[in-house]
Amino acid sequence: MVILMQSLMRALAAFILLTHLSAAAEIQAQLDRESVPAGNGALLTVRIEGRAQPPVIPAVPNLIVNSRGQSTQMQMVNGMTSVSTTYTYAVGSNAPGDYVIPPIEAMVGNQKVASQPLKLKVLDSGAAQPPAGMAPTPPGMPQAAEEESGDAGEKRFGFLTVELADSERNHVYVGEIAPVRIRAWLPADSRANLRSGIQPEGKAFTLHNVSDQPQQTQEMRDGKRYLVVTWFGGISATKAGKFPASLSVNATVAVRDASAPKQPRRRMGGPFDDPFFDSVFDQMNAPMIQKDVTLKSDDQEIEVRALPTEGRPAGFTGAVGEFKFDRAEIPNRWKTGEPQQITAQLSGSGNFALMNAPELSPADPWKTYPGKDQFSAGDQASFSGSKLFRFSAVPRKGGAQEVSLAFSYFDPAKESYETIRSPVQKIEVTGEDLVEVETAAAPVVKEPEKKAAGLVGQHREMSRSGSLVPLVSRPEFPRILSLAGALGVLGGILAAWRNHRANPERLARRALEKATRQALDLAVRSAAAGEVSAYFGAARLALQHQLSGLWNQPAQAITLAEVQARLAPDSPVARFFQEADRHEYSRQGTGEVLPQWRALFDDAMASITPPTR
Repeated sequence: MVILMQSLMRALAAFILLTHLSAAAEIQAQLDRESVPAGNGALLTVRIEGRAQPPVIPAVPNLIVNSRGQSTQMQMVNGMTSVSTTYTYAVGSNAPGDYVIPPIEAMVGNQKVASQPLKLKVLDSGAAQPPAGMAPTPPGMPQAAEEESGDAGEKRFGFLTVELADSERNHVYVGEIAPVRIRAWLPADSRANLRSGIQPEGKAFTLHNVSDQPQQTQEMRDGKRYLVVTWFGGISATKAGKFPASLSVNATVAVRDASAPKQPRRRMGGPFDDPFFDSVFDQMNAPMIQKDVTLKSDDQEIEVRALPTEGRPAGFTGAVGEFKFDRAEIPNRWKTGEPQQITAQLSGSGNFALMNAPELSPADPWKTYPGKDQFSAGDQASFSGSKLFRFSAVPRKGGAQEVSLAFSYFDPAKESYETIRSPVQKIEVTGEDLVEVETAAAPVVKEPEKKAAGLVGQHREMSRSGSLVPLVSRPEFPRILSLAGALGVLGGILAAWRNHRANPERLARRALEKATRQALDLAVRSAAAGEVSAYFGAARLALQHQLSGLWNQPAQAITLAEVQARLAPDSPVARFFQEADRHEYSRQGTGEVLPQWRALFDDAMASITPPTR
């Protein structure tokens, strides 16, 4: 009974396994080298996805094909089982020439699949046998010449390369996040395990948005075949110049030891027992050398250009890329002094983290307040996408108006500043104009009128009667003198107070303090509500206002690049700007505002706030 139940369970498991097998069918054929000398062989690998019959290798005149076994792999993902079978063959010829292996066919269920044709060049027997993936060694050159070179020893386990994704450009701009392609070149027959992510070696560039899942391909480089692991990411720089884009990654790599003694092959006889198969078996049976290495890129220099000052719009805040308006929503009816929300969405490609909300145009009749923004990535590396802005505005003037939204950015492809605008919209604003507080002008002191000169009457009939006692001798003179002195002091105090009120520096300082308090209040409210992005946006705006007073520069124009150019890289202000940018890239909308973030912001504010007197 127990045996019967076990048999039923095995049959049921086999049935379930067969019903979940993936129906996808595919065949791939690959040679481990493109050319071999006559009398030697190449390794042909045929991989078939799905349950299939053995493939049919087409017969080619003078080409010898010898089967070397097969292996099967089975994998289950989300209840679906995939099966793949790999067949290995030794292929070669004793006659030099160019050979074409026609498409290899196999039956997967009721479906016939075929591979791409392959080419194999058989050289004259005088050419030395090249390692897998390499061009043949010309006659007369020692086979180990390259292995003896220092460069080959350093790069034996692989290396990195870094290049701009846009092949037509050889430079980037300050503040631009330029897409780059990072490749790890590993020997084709090696085994590798990456033990870290991509890390920058120098301080000139910052690495952004490296893809989590790299691509893998087989490529030829300098006559060698490599397994290429490709990441996509971005680099940015804060100052102009030429700097090496040095990157590294830690890996454990195992390669074949070509210098190991060759094991003698036992001859079995038969039509396929030719000497050219020996090199294939030597490669397959060579021991592996495993080593923990740090793959590094060559110090390829990338030119970083400063953003031009000529033609820079007043509304430019540091956005670099190419953008356009997707939508702009401005309410049709307003009332002076009452805020409403404006929604705008821009899309394109560039450094979205440095994008601020577009401005109302014309800007004079409006007062705007910072709001919230949300970024949606359009690709894996977050170079393209869209950003949604929501902010509040208050109209200052009533009546019918025509408004639009304006956004300025630098286009690195055109190498010029661009300003885009949303469609002009007609709105109606009710209410009285808000009166701006203006400083009263100092009153003009009029000169006393001079009376015409004339004769003074000396007789009672011709003049008013009065005392001939001098004024200084009269008893009321001290009181008059004291009153005049008091009025003079009071006039001086009023004049000084009036000048103080009208001082432009004082007015600008009060406006700066007010803007800073508003940003600080918004940061406190955002922290209490757990809005991380809004907190960093408001806190950074407060720092920008403080720095604008110190550097005599518009607050919105102060970016991380400007801060790092003026302050030490490890200053609290620079570190807080970097933290704010990092959260822009991570797009963390809500969560707890950590105490260390608040402490860093407090240190930053304290370092740039002048002491009170």
